[in-house]
Amino acid sequence: MKKIILIYVFVLCNSLLVQAQISHGGKPLPFTSFTKSFSESTFKEMHPFDVEEELRLDSLNESDLRSGYRFAYKFITDFNRTNSGESFILPDGTRVWRLGIRSKGALSINVLFSEYELPEGAKLFLYNADQSHIIGSFNHLNNSELGILPTSPVYGDEIIIEYQEPANADFPGRLTVGEVNHAYRELRGKEPDDYANSQYCMMPSICLENEAGMSPEAARSTVLLIVNGVTSCSGVMINNTANDGKPYLLTASHCLNGQFTVQNPDYAQVAGTIVAFFNYESPICANPPSIQPLRGTEEMSMASSYFRAVNEEHDMALLELLETPPIYYRPYYAGWNAQDAGEYPYYNIHHPAGSVKRINIAEGSIELTTYQVFDFAENAHWRINRWSDGSTAGGSSGSPLFDKNWRVVGSLTGGKSYCNILEEDYFYALPAAWTPTDATDRQLGHWLNPTQQNRLICDGLNPYSNAEQAYRLSNVRNSGFTDEVEIATSGEAPLFSNFLNATVEFVEAYGNVGSVYLEGAYFVARAFGDYLGMDIEVVVYSGTNRPEQELYSTTFNPKYTNYITSSGNQFTDSPKLLNRNKAQESFIRFDTPISITGPFFVGYRLSDAPNNTTYFTALNLPEGTVSNNTTWIKAGNSNFVSASAYSSTFGTSLYIDPVITYTNPDSNELIEQDNIRIILNEDRSNMSIVLTGDSDNGILKLYAIDGKLVQNTTLPTNATTIPLKIIKSGVYIAEILYDGKVYTQKVLL
Repeated sequence: MKKIILIYVFVLCNSLLVQAQISHGGKPLPFTSFTKSFSESTFKEMHPFDVEEELRLDSLNESDLRSGYRFAYKFITDFNRTNSGESFILPDGTRVWRLGIRSKGALSINVLFSEYELPEGAKLFLYNADQSHIIGSFNHLNNSELGILPTSPVYGDEIIIEYQEPANADFPGRLTVGEVNHAYRELRGKEPDDYANSQYCMMPSICLENEAGMSPEAARSTVLLIVNGVTSCSGVMINNTANDGKPYLLTASHCLNGQFTVQNPDYAQVAGTIVAFFNYESPICANPPSIQPLRGTEEMSMASSYFRAVNEEHDMALLELLETPPIYYRPYYAGWNAQDAGEYPYYNIHHPAGSVKRINIAEGSIELTTYQVFDFAENAHWRINRWSDGSTAGGSSGSPLFDKNWRVVGSLTGGKSYCNILEEDYFYALPAAWTPTDATDRQLGHWLNPTQQNRLICDGLNPYSNAEQAYRLSNVRNSGFTDEVEIATSGEAPLFSNFLNATVEFVEAYGNVGSVYLEGAYFVARAFGDYLGMDIEVVVYSGTNRPEQELYSTTFNPKYTNYITSSGNQFTDSPKLLNRNKAQESFIRFDTPISITGPFFVGYRLSDAPNNTTYFTALNLPEGTVSNNTTWIKAGNSNFVSASAYSSTFGTSLYIDPVITYTNPDSNELIEQDNIRIILNEDRSNMSIVLTGDSDNGILKLYAIDGKLVQNTTLPTNATTIPLKIIKSGVYIAEILYDGKVYTQKVLL
């Protein structure tokens, strides 16, 4: 007789490991009299400060340390529901608190919530006054042991915080805006001016992506860091000998302590303010005057981290992100060499002045020496005598130095190199910082070699298995003509835009890659000004020979995460300006992965423009660079036609790159094979195990990712509830022994 066993597993989560900056959808209330439009009493006005004086101080603080790139002025505040803003109650009992913050002349504002704890069901939004830039919602899943939430910037000199709390909330939400950051210069450098003036010798990392000896995976490990909402540095995701997927982040200590100006810094607090940006790199290598240089996507970020270790004598800092980066980020944890210098050539991948990812090359050997700055330890730094290509700059600090085998041997502290002087940079050496002391919070060895096997060399790791990892498809990159992308025109208007003054769609075709899940798509598009007047949607179609069935659509509304001190020290999602530079790359993540089998099409739909001078258009390959057209166009209510038929046999490809996986990470059903199914409920607070074989009993074993057995339980023949012995949230391995077989599944709890 077949037995059915239904087991509900209630997960005891450590709140610090849940999502810290990832928003959870929804919209704030509209501006109506019913919901109380803003009055001046809603706003707190920041006092004026001397921007020129701040820029002067920035220039005086520059030193041989490659330090951070400061872009914002910090106000210390204490705004909460009892002393600031306006509160009101909706008919359904929802309590609403709104606080506006104004800082005249700010390019953007970000805040840090120094106190953040929300009950289940509550929602927090941040946005500008016309709601063209909305980040959030944030909710109880963003609670952490640190009790803080940094947010990404909202562009403009006004920001509104809106908190919605249900009538039946378990407790009153605790929110305090402890810091407000007024950006007085661009968050991630001024491109192309910075490029022309100081970065012309620094190649975008994509330039060498396909060269012999290069490692695109290792290049993905470098991240841009925004520290405390005001400073940018570089860092690298790094593996450990247990290969357990812990998201360790290596950077420089002086990025966290104001270049050693802060006495007794609270490194745990600073670590909690960090936002790490992944894949912020130019989508092209060449920089034609019409589009140079291209900004990379800013939508892939992780907010907040644990402090793990700092050694100021070596300038070493090791942090750990609160969670594994999502699969569609395509993260990679670099390998390392703590034994010696490795072999040349050496590669340095970094974010100078918060700019897109750049790469330097040193063809000669390096030497271990003493960096005669700030009393660093003797013989603790690798010296680059001369770069063959590139140099470093402010904001490059903390970036990795890779050896020939693409293992990290050090991270940048400082130096004297510039584009006109490609000499003398210093990276703190991993061998020197490995175990300079027995204190675990002042060394790398304890964290990066948890297996205690005296290993000094470690390979890199993709935290997702080969079956799980994500792939970026690209007709443009596969063509070999990426650097020749352009904006095709018809007369003076961009061809692939709304110049027809009718609803138009432009989609890019992708062939059958099997049964996949579409996570989202990159759009490399022309900059434009009046975004608010345009209705832009991202669309997905299936079809055999042309786009036929619409599968999905969503608003084109790219966002990024900032840490904002102006509204109580918090992380927020901010809409991205789309009028910067000549063109830029954006990533649009879909609300849920889209299941597709067979050919599919991804593109954008436009409505009438507010005027005839503003157009949204993806960049395209020039005529003659592709033999098979992959672009389809639809005008008004007509059918899709090939771009080659639409415009004098013009064959092209649009720079629209979908990201796919072969497994659905959002699926609740983890196993369905033979006589067993494991299902997690929506919030993953319980697990259902269904056994349908002839055996009477099964055994559930739950392992931590490091291999430690957490629980060993016999599954009874009837439904029961089994509390899990979970110490903290994270990745676990569920192993079911049943009917003579062993079933295993990785489970995020």
